[in-house]
Amino acid sequence: MIPRAAVAAGVERGETFLVRWGEEVVATFAVEWADVEVWSDTGTEGAAYLHRLAVLPACHGRGIGGALVDWSQRRAAERGRSLLRLDAVATNTRLCQWYARLGFAQRGEVTLPGWTRPSMRFERTSLHSRPNEKRRTTAVASP
Repeated sequence: MIPRAAVAAGVERGETFLVRWGEEVVATFAVEWADVEVWSDTGTEGAAYLHRLAVLPACHGRGIGGALVDWSQRRAAERGRSLLRLDAVATNTRLCQWYARLGFAQRGEVTLPGWTRPSMRFERTSLHSRPNEKRRTTAVASP
């Protein structure tokens, strides 16, 4: 579980976002500018890090998650970052396959101190067309 203080710090820095559909919160995510725990063996100056992406289950399949990933990539580019990185539980095959369909390449597993399951690291260098995934959502909330 992610410590509450870590999430609160992301909110305080303006890195955590809520996505509303009308009055309902349908998703949340964070775009951070460093992740030394997961990516300690790589350079971080050219990367942004997508964390805690979650879409309300009732809203799955509407393209919200893909739109948020693309928005995060554009936000990274606005800050001069050419890479978008993230990590996911390595045994969550469905999620890892989804990231691959979004154009992310696997960059190896890492097991963080205190965690029992390894995470798979993913990296994407630019926005990719996704022929197998229809684009249904284009608007994303601002901070």
